[in-house]
Amino acid sequence: MSVEVTCGKCGEKITTMKMLKALKDVMKHYKGKCPSCGQTLSTSEFSLDVQEK
Repeated sequence: MSVEVTCGKCGEKITTMKMLKALKDVMKHYKGKCPSCGQTLSTSEFSLDVQEK
């Protein structure tokens, strides 16, 4: 199973994880901002969408 992290503002895929990691660890790599639109990413404001592929 893989997990995609996407920006809530622009919908750009930020990363795909093979194993779950803490959101703060993912965001640290991108300095807390979406690399596409610059939207500030938050660990307290996120949603989880699950899709079977």
